[in-house]
Amino acid sequence: MCTSFAIITANKSVLTIYKFPSVQFVTLVQLIVTVIVLEVLKLLRLVTFPALSVSSIRDVMPLPLIHLANLLVGLGSTQSLSIPMFQVLRRFTVLFVMIGEITILRKRFSKLTVVTVVAMLGGVIIAFIGDLAYDSYGYTLVLLNDLFTAAYSIYLKKINDKKLMGKLGLMYYNSIVSLPLSLLAFIISGEFQTVKVYAGWSDSWFCAQFVLINVLGFVLMYSAILCTAVCGPLTYNVAGVLKSAAVTYIGMLQWFGGDYIFSWLNFFGITVSALGGVVYSAVTFRSLEQSRADKNKKQEVYVA
Repeated sequence: MCTSFAIITANKSVLTIYKFPSVQFVTLVQLIVTVIVLEVLKLLRLVTFPALSVSSIRDVMPLPLIHLANLLVGLGSTQSLSIPMFQVLRRFTVLFVMIGEITILRKRFSKLTVVTVVAMLGGVIIAFIGDLAYDSYGYTLVLLNDLFTAAYSIYLKKINDKKLMGKLGLMYYNSIVSLPLSLLAFIISGEFQTVKVYAGWSDSWFCAQFVLINVLGFVLMYSAILCTAVCGPLTYNVAGVLKSAAVTYIGMLQWFGGDYIFSWLNFFGITVSALGGVVYSAVTFRSLEQSRADKNKKQEVYVA
């Protein structure tokens, strides 16, 4: 949650305040940094993961493709939307995760959980109606971001359950497979010259933030994999809901991006959605604790 908060702040600064011209280049650098860090750690024998092979790539597909698409649309939507609307619209991820877990993982949810999700998304719709800075391109990107995030967390859980290569192995393969595709996207975009002559490279504060978002990209990927493996995709997204509630209101401040336009209807919708997210999180964690208690009780009965 802390890493996500920091990277959203830095991304917004780099892409909106400093107007960095290429989302594809940011994505490419994040992937390169991840591969280099993991390779160095492996050479130092601090971590282990399977060597690159066709069979291993086949095992993790389509996760790397989803990962790359998620990076691109996530950065693009951060650039196009204000932080409050970006965070509110990201709550559709919860709906997509629920649908995916029901259809793919055959999971069932309580009526109370469904009601809280409906309330949360109702607030999103109200906020949308009151959004004075509506951007159809940004809305499309953030909804795609929600869809890819949900698909990523569900497939990640399935692959983790098979115990094929471990968390770091998944990070490595996500990045190494995505890297040539990201490079191709950057070349096709024709943004190389634009990035090369970008005036911000002479600004030390911009450069520090650019380095930060690429380092945090690695940390965020690892924390996402760890959280999904230990807690499951729904809990991972619950943590995101709690984090986004704080970021949403901070993002209304003019120094935090400076592109949020206040309206009472939009503010009311954001607040309803945020409260729905908090209640949803409480209901989910209570359900999780109850499931663990029931499991422990069954084990005690079995031992007895």
